[in-house]
Amino acid sequence: MERAAVKREKLSAAALAGDEDHLGALPDDILIEILLILGTRASARTSVLSRRWRRLWCLLPAFEFGPEAGSHIIRAALAAHEATSLRRLSVFPEDSGPGPMAEWLPVAARRLSGDLLLFNLRPDLEGNEEIREGGIGDEFLDLPCFATAISLTLNLGFLTLAVPPSGVFARLTDLVLRDVRFCCPCELSDAISSPRFPSLKKLTVEDAHGLSNFTIHSDSLIKIVLKKVKGLRLLDVVAPSLRVLIVFSCFADVSVGSQFVANISAPKLDSLQWINAFDPSTVRFGKMENLRWLGTSYFYVYGQGDLMNNNNPLRLLQHFQFDAIPTLSLALAYLPVIIDHEYLMEDMTVLPDIVFLRLAVLANGHCIGPSLFHVLRMCTSVRRLKLVLDVSYELEEVAVCGSDCFCDLPPNWISEEFVLNFLQEMKISQLRGTEHEMAFVKRLLSWAASLKEMTIKFYHSITESTAKELCKQLLSISRPEIRMKFYFYRGVHKVLYVPED
Repeated sequence: MERAAVKREKLSAAALAGDEDHLGALPDDILIEILLILGTRASARTSVLSRRWRRLWCLLPAFEFGPEAGSHIIRAALAAHEATSLRRLSVFPEDSGPGPMAEWLPVAARRLSGDLLLFNLRPDLEGNEEIREGGIGDEFLDLPCFATAISLTLNLGFLTLAVPPSGVFARLTDLVLRDVRFCCPCELSDAISSPRFPSLKKLTVEDAHGLSNFTIHSDSLIKIVLKKVKGLRLLDVVAPSLRVLIVFSCFADVSVGSQFVANISAPKLDSLQWINAFDPSTVRFGKMENLRWLGTSYFYVYGQGDLMNNNNPLRLLQHFQFDAIPTLSLALAYLPVIIDHEYLMEDMTVLPDIVFLRLAVLANGHCIGPSLFHVLRMCTSVRRLKLVLDVSYELEEVAVCGSDCFCDLPPNWISEEFVLNFLQEMKISQLRGTEHEMAFVKRLLSWAASLKEMTIKFYHSITESTAKELCKQLLSISRPEIRMKFYFYRGVHKVLYVPED
């Protein structure tokens, strides 16, 4: 009996030893890394374990709060934060108004030394133009001054934003404003154009309302992205360090009677993407001697004259026709039905002097040969070509247009010969292997007499067996001296296919 009791006592001691807090014996920095993996909510719950654990989660360098976290919880967590710096704060409220955000934003502004991501989840925004146009209520959100933050990304769900009239965002390099209305358009202009943003490098304003006049005078900015800034009438940019400018669908087209003015002074600009209305009498570009990349809006291959807005890309191309711009990004589009429409490619008569052409085509099942032949004939000195075969999701299953379609006209792309003597590298993306696509690739290979390398990336829904069969066809029309590379998708992963000898 005594021996059994002693044995039970030893077992109990061993069991107790097994309950020893080995995790708690780790140093704080390792435990903090573990808590970061758990996430903010789970980390806060560890405070019930012991006095030591109670303070550990307050030392996290990053906080993340989902829709379930109320504004009072976010404020309390920020107030309890004890780390030397808060490097990242991510907040995802759902359908929040300005009031709840105002509870914690000032605390965050005082503590944040890194990045803020604020994404106001609004399920009712999808397709709801009334909210997009009219905003949400009469309240507005006061943005506090983030003196030590590095980047701010604010997706506000079309709340109205008021930019602070004072305070210096001394370390801020990146500012992103999406789904936003502005209380007063001049506030953002005045702030960006003042010494209050001395370090700002990248500015993005997307899906914005209430910004009719936008003035950006900045010595520090190197990249500006403006997308769907509705109602914009005046854009004035003076940015001596600017390298990249993207303006997408901001100005209304002049054909509907809208008036807009753009003045761009950016002598170091390297990349210009102007997917927008363009009138040389109201859009004035200063000297851009360093421009190396130009992108235009879609040009419609068939349409009804001026109704297609083709004048915008044509005017832009004419503006730069005498410039040597290494890279041109050009986009062509076919309407699904082109019967009773005019062939408009003959309106495109000039291109800049380029060495790399990125050509995107939304074919909608039509023959791409005539339009691409027309473009390539104007840039025979091109050395690199990237062809992107865009696919409309609504017409994804459409492989070829109807038999009564005349999209293969004019037939000169088949009957005429010309040579791309300098073309050495070619990439084709999203190839589906339709009859029209394969016919054009065959002609393209015959024109590219000096081609050394060709890369084919098949469309994501093409099966592996279909991709391999298309590889055989492409190899049969290629030449031995051309290095061919093929990629297809296996699930979400892009796979290199090496044909068997």
